Amino acid sequence: MELTIPAEYGYVLLVALTSTFINQWHGAVVTGARMKAKVPYPNAYALAAEAPTGSDKYVFNCTQRAHQNYLENLPNLYIPMFISGLVYPKFAASAGAIYLVGRILYAIGYKNPKKESGKGRYLGAPLFYPAQLGLWGAAGYVCYNFIFGA
Repeated sequence: MELTIPAEYGYVLLVALTSTFINQWHGAVVTGARMKAKVPYPNAYALAAEAPTGSDKYVFNCTQRAHQNYLENLPNLYIPMFISGLVYPKFAASAGAIYLVGRILYAIGYKNPKKESGKGRYLGAPLFYPAQLGLWGAAGYVCYNFIFGA
């Protein structure tokens, strides 16, 4: 199988670029929550004993965790999106965009102080999990076809 990058692959690259702006948004939200909670650098989190549910420090911890989770999961977006986009660029870009919207909703829900134990994070899961699964499946299919020439 010969590899030719389709013209529509630019959409995949645009989604990847958009993810960097979402990362900056996460950072700004974390910084605001850090200042409000008065958690000094270099502390990544407020101590659990200082952060009862609903407090500013609790919200900071949830906001920080949502950002960290976003960073931890970027490879789950990038790798299958870049692979599947080689053959299915519009699908890959669409699924990637849906994934990013889900991750924004995840962050917004996670930092909601009324949701105990960060359960607000489930707000975005109905979007990003199916998008992620779709990207994994499409990437696996592309890999299979490259290996076996189907």
